[in-house]
Formats: sequence, structure tokens, C-alpha cells
Amino acid sequence: MRRQLLLHLTCCAMFVAPAAARAQTVALSASEGVLPAAVAQAPAQAPVGAALDTRNLFEPRANQLQIGGRFSSIDGDPARFQRYQDVRDGVLFTDARFARDATDGSWLFHAGADNLGWRDQRYAAEYQRTGKFVVTGLWDQIPQFYSVDTKTPFTPAPSPLQLDDTAQLQAQNGGGLNVYLPIATQFDLIERRDIGHVNFVSTPKPSLDLTASFTSQRHVGELPWGASFGFNNDVEVALPYDSRTNDFNLGAEWNNTRQMFRVGYAGSWFNNQDDTLVWDSPLRLTDSTSAPGRGRTALWPSNSAQTVSAAGYSKFAHRTQLTGFVSFGSWNNDEPLQPFTINATLPQLALPRTTTDATAHVFSTNLNLVSRPLDEWRFSARVRRYDYSNETPQAVIPQFINYDTSVTTSSTGGPELYAHNRTTFDADATWTGLQPLALSVGYSRNNTGHDFRIFDNTGENTLRLTADAVGTQWLTFRADYELSDRSGSGLNEDLLVEIGEQPALRHYDVADRTRNKFNGQIDIVPNDLWTFSVSGGVGKDDYDDSYFGLQESTFRVFSLGADLRRPDGWGAGASYNYERYSGFQQSRNASPGQTPPQETDPLRNWTVDSKETVNYFSIYATPPRFRKNTEARVSYDFSYAEGSYLYAIPPGSPITPPNQLPNVYNKLQQLHVDVRHRLTNQWAATFSYLYEPFRVYDFAFDQTVVNSIVQPSSLVLGYVYRPYTANSFVLGARYYW
Repeated sequence: MRRQLLLHLTCCAMFVAPAAARAQTVALSASEGVLPAAVAQAPAQAPVGAALDTRNLFEPRANQLQIGGRFSSIDGDPARFQRYQDVRDGVLFTDARFARDATDGSWLFHAGADNLGWRDQRYAAEYQRTGKFVVTGLWDQIPQFYSVDTKTPFTPAPSPLQLDDTAQLQAQNGGGLNVYLPIATQFDLIERRDIGHVNFVSTPKPSLDLTASFTSQRHVGELPWGASFGFNNDVEVALPYDSRTNDFNLGAEWNNTRQMFRVGYAGSWFNNQDDTLVWDSPLRLTDSTSAPGRGRTALWPSNSAQTVSAAGYSKFAHRTQLTGFVSFGSWNNDEPLQPFTINATLPQLALPRTTTDATAHVFSTNLNLVSRPLDEWRFSARVRRYDYSNETPQAVIPQFINYDTSVTTSSTGGPELYAHNRTTFDADATWTGLQPLALSVGYSRNNTGHDFRIFDNTGENTLRLTADAVGTQWLTFRADYELSDRSGSGLNEDLLVEIGEQPALRHYDVADRTRNKFNGQIDIVPNDLWTFSVSGGVGKDDYDDSYFGLQESTFRVFSLGADLRRPDGWGAGASYNYERYSGFQQSRNASPGQTPPQETDPLRNWTVDSKETVNYFSIYATPPRFRKNTEARVSYDFSYAEGSYLYAIPPGSPITPPNQLPNVYNKLQQLHVDVRHRLTNQWAATFSYLYEPFRVYDFAFDQTVVNSIVQPSSLVLGYVYRPYTANSFVLGARYYW
């Protein structure tokens, strides 16, 4: 009610006094959240009674604020329209910027605030003593709005999530999942991240910088979560989540004109307040040896990471520079281990130890050499090494509880201690003897070692060819071609057999692969009015030695753009982008122990050919001023993405022919209209309008599929993909000083 009253008062004031509506937000730096220097140095406003300010109304100002009202009409899914933002109706105070600088340049202070009081509010500030120190701060809230349609019979957070005992007993006695329909309540499914960041840089000497930063991020709310008891009792719950991550960094950097040396420390601590989820079974009230009455699962464990690093460079003769970096980190997790089962009717197997006792050491180094011994030649070489060493003690687990229903012998005897290392060498040579053309050739070798993967090692050789021209005023282009070949050694198919997989399966990230890729771009500026650009690329990955798994993947991309800038103020532009991605996979429908054996029958193979295409079109116009004090901006964006899956089986296959899935798609349109009118040197009125229709279909989350929280073998939240059509208006008053 308070917001509505303020909104009415604000709207009345807009018609009585000189008013301003929304102007373009001064963008805060993504890393520090402070105003750009160019904005801070904007010229002062003209005094009262002077000629009207002729600056563009869409230019950001160092000192400004906006107050107004937002009015939206949403037909369809309001949650998806404001997935990562808060655009509800009400009074809007935003785009506030404040700057003060010393006349002698000895200090400056900048501050900004956006969307005060809303879920996506943001604040930033910077104070600088020139040549001495800089302090910056940022507070940012980022909501994630999932759904307004979700329903659940479970009690709200925190865990344990409970069901009504009477309904559970009815379901256990054959009543089915429909007993939960009358007691399910509707709620908004939403979570939020709160991020606070402070950064400090001190310069006690011109050659020395000392740095410190602290970031705290809280993640709280609920998110959709699958908490299954098996294929015949699938459950979806609103997972309660409350965690905090604190990151602290210290550093010191010394440099002069020829050398630099930097040392640093980074610490990160993640604390999960909701590290265990317990929830009731919809089909049973009490435990039995065939099914549990409750489920329990471990969530993300609290952990920490500490890293120390050193870096530096030195310049030598013949325009040669050597740069190096090295770091060592220790990652730790010592959270209590969860018992094997929550089912009281089953034996309680002994844990291998009481806590995780998990430790990993991470070593990383990078050495880079760049040299230009001759005007026409440039050479570079780089060596990188990354080593993830898993120091966690082996946990011997000969048996475990399967689905909280039975004791099962482990095929692996416990979890595998995965680890890996990677060594990469790059070398490039560039010749510029045919100005403005530059020709480059490069080579890379990447060696990777794996613990407990089907390949012990993989090696990849890559050849790169590049040609570009940037020295002409009217034409620039760049074209590059890449050919690479990856192969593995130390193949161990027993690891696949051990977990019940086909021995001919290959994991695409380590499988043998041949890659061909080409990209090109041309920019043309025939005169001061026009700019044209064309780019495109094609590529293909072949996995010729993978009998099962990914066989090949391809991509094709193309873009075309044009921009016009006229002296009379007219500006316009349009662009079109096309993307196409495809993949082909093969698998086998086989059950072990059959007669005749199904595992070796190629007629039981099946394939899936997947494709996705994206079409994106954008157009904008910036007409000249209307009657000296009115300006406008118009833009329209259209994107359409569609995916398809084609399943096939060989002729004569005993497999039942598959039913083809319908195509999935999403289409988004956005029309922006922004009009601004100067009233005085200190006031401007604006009007902005957004029209946004969204259409979507996904066979797994469509309303026609998930049309109830009760499905044949599932109790779900009812979270679906719904379309919407939104109309949003912002009226306000913007003040400059």
C-alpha cells in the first residue's frame, strides 16, 4: 500500500512540476562497480538562466538521479519474464550517480545506486587519493525467479521436508499419489544471491602497489530438486538452500620500466548451512525392507581453498619479454560422512571413516616468451602446466545400500580418486612483410594425464594458420584455420566393464578426435557514413575410433551487419546471426546375462542425430532531435532457436521402433522505445516502453506434459516452461546537478 501511495504522488508531481523520466543508466564497471573516468569528468551543468544544455540526453552524467513509476502487464509466466531481475509495478528510484573531485585532482569520490528497495538493487562507491590509494565497494543483489505455479504437499523449508502422515498412510495402503492433490499449496519458487565486494589498492611508492580485496556472497532460497527413490517413486521438492562464500585476497606488486614482480595469496571458504536434505516418501509412511519411509542425501559440503602465487616479467634486448607465473593451492573438505541409509529396517554398514578427510593439491605455472628481433617478424612461445593431485585417503567400501532397500556389493570397492594433469606448449610466428597483411603460423601440443579414466594419457597436436589485415582505413579482415588431432594411450576397457558399460564406449572429452575449424571476419568502412561487417565459421569434430558415444559434431555460424551514421543525427543499424550445431551418437540397448547375449548384438544398436539452429535479428534507429529538446531510441530484437532429435535403429533390429520426440523451440522478441525530453538544464522527462513476447516448447517441461503435480510415477512441483507476453512502461523524472 505504501508503494502504491508513493506511486500516485510521484505521478501527480510529474504533471505539476518539471519532471524527468528514465535516462540511460550510467554503466558501472563490471569488476569494481565504479563510474568510468569519462563520466566523472563530464562538464558542469550550465547555471540557471543560461542557454539550454545541448548534450545528448542519452549520454550518462556524473550527477543524476531518477524517480518514477513502473507499470507492467504480463499475460503468461511472470517468473520467466523477470528471471534475473525485479520488474514489478511500483515506485522506482534508480540511476542515482554522485561524483565529487578535487579541483587540483588530488582526490575523487564516486557513488551509484540502482533499483533501491527492489530484489535486484545495486550500490557502488569509489574513493581515490591520487597516487596514494583507491578503495571501491559494491553491493549487488541478483534474484532468480523460477515459478509462480509451483505446488507441493511438503512442509516448507528447512529440512526435513515432511508430508502429512494420514496422506502417507493412505498412499501406502494403495491410495496412490492423488491423495496429495487436495493438500498441496501453491508458492513462489525463488532464490537470491547477495554479493558484497571491497577492494583496496595502495601505492606507497611509485614502483610498489599493495592490494587487498574481500568478497562475501550469500546464496539463499529454494530451487527445484530431484529427490528420487527410484524410477517407480520419483519425487521433486523445493530444495532449501542457504550458503555463504567468503573470498579474501592479498597481493604486492613491484615494477619499473623493465621488470615486474608480484606475489599474492587467495583464500576461499564455502559454508553450506543446509548440507543435508531429508524428505518423506510419498508412497510409504513407515520403513520396510523393500522401501524406505524417508530419503536422505548429502548436498554440497563446506570446504576451503588456499592459494599462494608469484608472477613477474623482464624485458631484454631485441624487444624480447619473458613472463612467468606459478601458484600452489591446497583444497580441503573434512565434513562428516553420511551413513549409508536412513532406513531403520536395514543393516547399518560401517563407514570407512567418520569424516571426508579430503585434500587436493593444485600446482599451476605459465611461462611466456615474446620477441620481435626484426621489424617484420614476431615470435612467441608459451609453456603451461596444471597439476591436480588428489591426496584423499582411499575409502574402502566393499558394500553399500542400494536405493535404501538392499545391501549391494560395490563393483569398484569404493570411490575412485580422480586426478589429472595437463602440459601445454604453444609457439607462433608472425610475418608482416606484406603490409597491411600479417601471416601467422602456430603449433600447440597438449599432453594430459588421467587417474581412473579409460585413457591414462591423451596427446593433441594442433596447427594454426592465420591471415589478417588491419592497416587500411576502409578494409580489415581476419581468417584462421585450425587442424588438430588427439589420441589416447593406456586404454583400460576394464574400467568400463567394471561399472556395467560397453567396452567399446569412448568418453568424448578424452576420446581420439580429429578437428577442422575455420573462422573469418571482414569489416568494410567505405566512407564516413557506412560500416559493414561479415563473419562466418565452420567446423567439424570426428571421433572415428569411438564405436559407442559421440561420433561427430559440427557447427556453422554466419553473421552480417550494417551501421549508418549521418551528420544530421540519424543513426541506424541492423544485424543478422545464424548458428547451427549438430551431433551424432550411437549406443546399444542390451541387458547382461541374456541368451543369446545381447551385449554383442549390433542389431540392438540405436543412434540419435541432434541438431540445433539459432536465428537472431536486430535493428535499431536513433533519429535526430525533435524540436531541439526531444530525443528517441528504438530497437527490435528477434531470436528463434529450434532443436530436433532423430532416433534410428538398424533394419531387422529386435528393438521396438522409437517414437520420435517433437522439436523443441523458443522464440523471444523485444521491442524497446525510449523517448526523452529536456525541460530545463536540470530536469528531463522520459518515457520507456518494452514489448516482449516469449514462446517456448520443451517435451520434458511443457504444460501439456506436466499438467499436474501427480504424474504416473512421480510427485513433482509443477515447474513448467510457459510462454508470456509482457508490456512494461517506465515513467519518471530525472534530475541533473
